[in-house]
Amino acid sequence: MKLLLHTCCAPCSIYCIDSLRKEGIEPDVFWYNPNIHPYKEYEQRMNTLKEYAKLVNVNAIFEDEYGLQEFCKNVVGNLGSRCSDYCYRIRLEKTAKYAKEARI
Repeated sequence: MKLLLHTCCAPCSIYCIDSLRKEGIEPDVFWYNPNIHPYKEYEQRMNTLKEYAKLVNVNAIFEDEYGLQEFCKNVVGNLGSRCSDYCYRIRLEKTAKYAKEARI
């Protein structure tokens, strides 16, 4: 069984990948995180995930879109709940769209 797993970084993926594999599920990890700032943090997380994916032999898909302006525009009036009202939603919508198009 295949599963597309959205991930924000390698450390958050470790337990999920290991647990899924123990259940016979081979995940593909999907990176789409235009909400991570500053850029240095964004780049570091993405590069670390690339290294980790190779190390554990997991397929990783990267939608590399650093979206500072779009992110700021959408959270400026609601910083306190930006995660639940914006960040989670846009990342999971993009993941679902990719899964549907790729038929995962």
